[in-house]
Amino acid sequence: MIGFSPALDEQYDEFLQLMRDEAASYLERTLQLMQMSWEDFGRLFRAVGQVYGVYSDGQLAGFYWVEQRDRVLHLHGLVLKSEFQGQGIGSAILKMLESQYKGRVHAIELGVHRSNRRAKALYERLGYQSVRMLDDLEFDIMQKRLTPG
Repeated sequence: MIGFSPALDEQYDEFLQLMRDEAASYLERTLQLMQMSWEDFGRLFRAVGQVYGVYSDGQLAGFYWVEQRDRVLHLHGLVLKSEFQGQGIGSAILKMLESQYKGRVHAIELGVHRSNRRAKALYERLGYQSVRMLDDLEFDIMQKRLTPG
C-alpha cells in the first residue's frame, strides 16, 4: 500500500541526499549551468512548494515535490529509492496528483532530463507530451492537460 505525508523538517536533508544519489549524473551539471550551488538548491527545495514523503507498506520509498503556480501544477521532483523503482509507485503518484488537482489546475507540468529515458517513457505512457525543450540544460518540459483546451 502506498501512502503520502508532508515532509518533516528533519527529512529534507535525507530527500536532498536521495536526489543526489539517484540523479547526480545530470543534477550536478544542471546546477552548474544554472550557477546554483547545492546549498542554494537546498534552500530553494525547503522554501518553494510542498514536499511529500512517499511510503510503500510503511517504508520510506522516496518523495515528490510540487508547486502550484496559477493554474499549473509543477512537479519539480519525483524521486524513488532504487529498490522501489519499477513497482508502479511513480505511476500511482502521478495518477493521485491528477485526481487530487483535477478541477483546480489546467495541467501538470514536469521536466525530465533526456538521459532519464525510463522516466520519460513512463510520462508518455500516462499521457504527458513534450511542450518545449531546454536544450542548454538537456531537459524536456512535459505537460498533461487536465482540462480540455
